[in-house]
Amino acid sequence: MPRWLLQPVDAASLAALRIAFGAVMAATLLRYFLKGWIHDYYVAPSFFFTLPGFGWVKPLPAVGMYLLFAALGLLAVGVMVGLFYRACVLLLAVGFTYVQLLDRTHYLNHYYLTCLLAFLMALMPLEGLWSLDARRRPELRRDTVPAWCLWALRAQLLVVYLFSGMAKLQPDWLLQGQPMMQWLDGTPVARWLAPAVPLHALALAASWGGMLVVLLGPPLMLSRRARPSAYAALLSFHLMTGLLLNIGVFPWLAALLLLVFFEPDWPRRVLAWVRGVPVPVATKGLEPAAVTRPAPWLVVLLCAHFAVQVLVPLRHRLYAGPVLWNEEGFLFSWHMKIMEKRANARFEATDPATGQRWRVDPLQYLTEKQAYRMVTHPDMLAAFARHVSAEYGRQGRPGVEVRAWVAVKLNGRPRRLLVDPAVDLAAHEEGLAPRPWLLPLEGAGARQVP
Repeated sequence: MPRWLLQPVDAASLAALRIAFGAVMAATLLRYFLKGWIHDYYVAPSFFFTLPGFGWVKPLPAVGMYLLFAALGLLAVGVMVGLFYRACVLLLAVGFTYVQLLDRTHYLNHYYLTCLLAFLMALMPLEGLWSLDARRRPELRRDTVPAWCLWALRAQLLVVYLFSGMAKLQPDWLLQGQPMMQWLDGTPVARWLAPAVPLHALALAASWGGMLVVLLGPPLMLSRRARPSAYAALLSFHLMTGLLLNIGVFPWLAALLLLVFFEPDWPRRVLAWVRGVPVPVATKGLEPAAVTRPAPWLVVLLCAHFAVQVLVPLRHRLYAGPVLWNEEGFLFSWHMKIMEKRANARFEATDPATGQRWRVDPLQYLTEKQAYRMVTHPDMLAAFARHVSAEYGRQGRPGVEVRAWVAVKLNGRPRRLLVDPAVDLAAHEEGLAPRPWLLPLEGAGARQVP
């Protein structure tokens, strides 16, 4: 590890981040109770859209799921106050990741980011300042941390914003103002500006502005001179998207996480300003040798982590066709809020032994949210077809074929068929290979629907 990453830096910034992260996680988990999501997402469904390779991950019984979320809430509070911090943040990372693996229906990029941050924080000595651990065990007290802790979190955020910004470098976003135009249509801002600014022009301005802020804002925050303006632009962007798109706690989480780009002693400066006292210098008199060199396994783990973080979002380039349509390589790639898909779907089952055909109602197998999300995501369509066929197999009708007629409207385009209606989706397992049963969005083979 380079010597500059071993330099001691003020621990105040990361202590503040630990407190904020724990508080946001506690609030997030409380919302699962208040909104009834535990029952709706993990108790009521009879089928779950698990991620490829994680079909073995199953929900606990109803009581177990409620106890799990209560435990995760307590762990989040433990992270916030710094009580048994290392154990709390590691268990929180494992437990919340388990929850996210249960059903792809509820996948959100900021939940994925939360899991990554929790695992990274579990590697860092963030219990030494403003924590109950430091109070009950004075030997843990420390005013500094190695610089690699700060830069690992900055690097993770840079990766997220870089790929999120790069995902917006495509014609729908930059030339058509889509899907921004659909989101702005009918909003008070659009109505107020309508006499002077056409909706299309407003959507293009918002799209370009959002792309530039997301792509350039975090790198500019590395510059002390540009940092205040870049943070103000990012903060405004997140607050506006939060109000426009109703994306939960993410705008508040992002606003707090971005503070990690400021000087690591910024909380001490704020506290000193409030109290009217001089700013204490945590690193005064310390040498780089005062910080323990990390173990080789930790260096290897961090290198592997960031290699995966860079390579995984690029995998969609290995597939033909637009990723917003086929969604091959879409998950875990930070394609955040860049498409609007609306779909109509019909499903038909066929018994090859008798030739009998009949309609399949997804709501007999899925919750309303699962059915709504499923019709626009190819991987979920195939998983649903396999599940329906397996259910009939358990009823003594093996080999039932399931076909789908799915008409999708992507970013304001005319509706087109997503799936070849002649293909038995139940016969196709999900893997890394391209999905041959998908129809193209444009060109030869594309099928427009009236």
